[in-house]
Amino acid sequence: VQNLTAEQQKALKDVEAEYKAMSVGNDTTGGYLAPSEYVREIIKGVTEISPIRSLVRVRTTASKSIMIPKRTGQFAAQWVAEQGTRSETDGLRYGMLEIPTHELYALVDISEQNLEDSAFDMEGEIRMEAAEQFALAEGTAGVVGNGVGKPQGFLDADSGLSENVSGTAATIADADGQANGLLTLKHALKTAYVRNAAWALNRTTLGSVRKLKDA
Repeated sequence: VQNLTAEQQKALKDVEAEYKAMSVGNDTTGGYLAPSEYVREIIKGVTEISPIRSLVRVRTTASKSIMIPKRTGQFAAQWVAEQGTRSETDGLRYGMLEIPTHELYALVDISEQNLEDSAFDMEGEIRMEAAEQFALAEGTAGVVGNGVGKPQGFLDADSGLSENVSGTAATIADADGQANGLLTLKHALKTAYVRNAAWALNRTTLGSVRKLKDA
């Protein structure tokens, strides 16, 4: 202290004059008496949910499965002369497609006291969390589900959908950096299917597609 200038020594004395035995910096010397403000909000990270539900047909059922008749074979119309012989055009066949329903559940144990004394509506909070996780699981199964105890996703190998490979595993573009694979995929669809078709891709792939350029 002796080596400080007179101005520095005066400043130090002013600081020392502010030293107090009671302060909020320590709980026992007054910190308990200056509580922090409690905000009745819960900070939550975003849960990314697939928008697949907006692309599918949704229906309500109380049964274990949905049965839908399906045409499995067609006959071929034949040209015939005015007095030609007409034979049966066989081939029209029908089958039955069964879509099983699956069950989602969430089980959260909570005490009666927590329900009664919590500053939040814990019942509503748990319902909201369950709905969010149901949507997450539903969206994931709709894309990559294997059909075993859960819905079958459209990317499952046994879904029966055809595929068009772009030619490069590391990128959406072909070897020349073009979007030819996407164009081939679109025009490989039958015209009747194109009207209701939708592109399904994640943000990383979408970013790669938007950055594609020609020469």
